[in-house]
Amino acid sequence: MFMGRALIPVKLLKPYGDWKQGDIALVEDWKAKVLWESGVGEVVDETDKVIGEIDGVIGEERKGEPLTPLPAGLYERAEFYIYYLENYVRRNAGESIETLGVKMTKLANLKKKYRYLKELRFKKIMEAVRLRPNSLEVLGRLSPEERRIYLELSKIRNEWLGD
Repeated sequence: MFMGRALIPVKLLKPYGDWKQGDIALVEDWKAKVLWESGVGEVVDETDKVIGEIDGVIGEERKGEPLTPLPAGLYERAEFYIYYLENYVRRNAGESIETLGVKMTKLANLKKKYRYLKELRFKKIMEAVRLRPNSLEVLGRLSPEERRIYLELSKIRNEWLGD
């Protein structure tokens, strides 16, 4: 799931390597998961920032016809914070109702907007495949996950239509 393409801020609860207790380190998503699960670090919740980035991309996608480039690591950060919020709620059942309510609201909002973004992008990728298969210009605007979809669909389209 986590591949090290997204950087996540983690506040160290204990000294670790060159870091001291209280330091905030920007680490790859898989490292953030390990530090958090082991109790060495606490994830700095940037869910609102990720939701804001998703909202910005959705707004751009609605305005323009061509696919717009995504902020680096957006999908990975969204997936990390979905993982984090789901597990935070499970692991901290004794937290106050208000805190859990806020986390669950953020989780629901993030999941909804993330799904909508993926659906919107998928529709545009399908249209790009129909009109411009294997275009380097289109490929340059896609995330690594989207590139795979675009190239596979382009291959299928070309096999079917003979182009």
